[in-house]
Amino acid sequence: MTTNVWRAADLEGIRVALSIPARMAAIRAINDAMADLEQDYPDAIAGAKARLDAIGAIDSQINGLTPERLQAPIRSIKKGAVSPLPAGVTLPPVKKADVIEFDTELLREETTLHYEKGFSTETALQRLRAHHAQALLLVLPQLADWSRDPLLSTLSSSGSFTAALERG
Repeated sequence: MTTNVWRAADLEGIRVALSIPARMAAIRAINDAMADLEQDYPDAIAGAKARLDAIGAIDSQINGLTPERLQAPIRSIKKGAVSPLPAGVTLPPVKKADVIEFDTELLREETTLHYEKGFSTETALQRLRAHHAQALLLVLPQLADWSRDPLLSTLSSSGSFTAALERG
């Protein structure tokens, strides 16, 4: 199977990856850009498809984030009674004379979570997604003006494309 042809779902993948609205003119522009790339530089299609796959994987990770994972705690402090003993472990019997005083503080449980002020998991994934989308715009630059992604709009307004060089 050749990697220099577009897959059936790639048009919609490009539209979603670049946050392009679902209007007929935009769909036509994506289709034209895909056809131009297929005709002028078909070797770049494999890289574009890899970027689309990476963006799809990141989107599914972002959609799968739970509220707890959106801002993961970096430190947890817990005060409370000792957790129950593992199954099969028993302590020797305690005589009344062995117990002098009982600390009621052990019956109370208190949990404190501290969150990092830096990037959340979602922010890190969004930045990685934007990196792949910018690389996709390097291959399909005529779609930069159609994008509604705020992380990509600065790229299209500045007129200069930059990305890490990849060699295969």
